[in-house]
Amino acid sequence: MLPISKRLQTIVSMVPKCNTVADIGTDHGYVPAFLLLSGQCRHAIASDIAEGPCRSAADTRDRHNLHRVMEVRKAPGLKGLSPGEAETVVIAGMGGATIAAILEESLPLAKTVETFVLQPMNGAGMLRLWLIDHGLGIADEQLCKENGHIYVIIKAVQTTEKQELTDLQAEVGPCVLANKPFLWKEYVSEKAGRLQGLLTQMRGSPAAQNSDKYKTAEKMLARLETLLSSSP
Repeated sequence: MLPISKRLQTIVSMVPKCNTVADIGTDHGYVPAFLLLSGQCRHAIASDIAEGPCRSAADTRDRHNLHRVMEVRKAPGLKGLSPGEAETVVIAGMGGATIAAILEESLPLAKTVETFVLQPMNGAGMLRLWLIDHGLGIADEQLCKENGHIYVIIKAVQTTEKQELTDLQAEVGPCVLANKPFLWKEYVSEKAGRLQGLLTQMRGSPAAQNSDKYKTAEKMLARLETLLSSSP
């Protein structure tokens, strides 16, 4: 079996069994190759905007004799896919704003995808709100730690019922708050630490300290600290 990192292991564990999976921004093509080798998916599309990652993904495909079931396509975002071609789409290792922009620019196609497995490097709160506003529900969230950093992986599915998120749910994740998976306290503590650092920096400027951004960050920090102190 193809050895993959803890982060990628968590990502592939959240991909449902399906006929076709597409990995957008595939890099070395490890995720689609693993999903094929493990039997989770029957067919995979590895897509990337750059030539180098496409070559690396092709090398991974060739090394594991996946020529018949794994395609490598050079394309930006979802542009290399046809509507309804992939039931599941994985987008990992990008900022939350970038992931949202990729989905936004191909919205009609995105509506034909049953499940998205998304791993934002930052901006997870903004991404969650975008998903909810565009007809997707957050079905699951998992945390993993790799090289000292905690990552959140979000599974989003098409739904006819709009989810409502509080500010705290958007920031931390509704499933993280509900299920409190391993690492959740460390994940929330990291968020609180970053907000504390931002507030400390902003206190150097009276204008910044009186801004809406400061007040919003201050309120969120208080909520995170309450969450941490009220949980055993």
